[in-house]
Amino acid sequence: MSFSFNGRRKKTFVEDVSFTFNAENKIENVAFGLGELVENSIFNNKAQWTPEVREIIASFMENYKTAYSLERLDYLRDIFADDAVIIVGNVVKRSSSNSSIIEGKSISLKGQDIIKYNRYTKGEYIDHLSKCFNRNDFINLKFTSHQIQWLEKFEEETIFAINIRQQYNSSTYADDGYLFLLVDMTNHDAPLIKVRTWQPNEVSIDKLYNAGDFFND
Repeated sequence: MSFSFNGRRKKTFVEDVSFTFNAENKIENVAFGLGELVENSIFNNKAQWTPEVREIIASFMENYKTAYSLERLDYLRDIFADDAVIIVGNVVKRSSSNSSIIEGKSISLKGQDIIKYNRYTKGEYIDHLSKCFNRNDFINLKFTSHQIQWLEKFEEETIFAINIRQQYNSSTYADDGYLFLLVDMTNHDAPLIKVRTWQPNEVSIDKLYNAGDFFND
């Protein structure tokens, strides 16, 4: 499907659409696809995950992506745990200065963008999203390279750590970086995001957030 926007920032997006069928072969969910690269990586990982696990991961990421594009604030409110750790970053401006700190919240990468990080509670983040949705004509997420880890050490919980490259586009802002999600999928019908962080693509791979930053072995 093709979506075109002719507001303050003209843009056209082409999205695959994914249909989920129930046991009676009736459509129970419609979502935007993840793209061929990510889908192949998930569904071809037969050595590590069962077909059910691969479907759970793909379905969750499709619904996550779709919720932002369709501004589904109700869905996003439901999938974030009440005590979720949420770190949001955005590009403030270009700079060629040395590293500096602005009000304790920003870091400057020499010759790159200044990235501002904010830690939110769930309520603050949902309020942030509501304002973001209201001021934008469109929001579009694209996923590319990714790494997904099933944290099997949790015997009574099914926890996934998802690191994925995300291209974010809206009518007022755009960035490219790494999204990290720590998701409790013990209840397949009610996944809960425990941790959500974003870091710019300028950050080296070994400095990206991962499950070890939030859980001890």
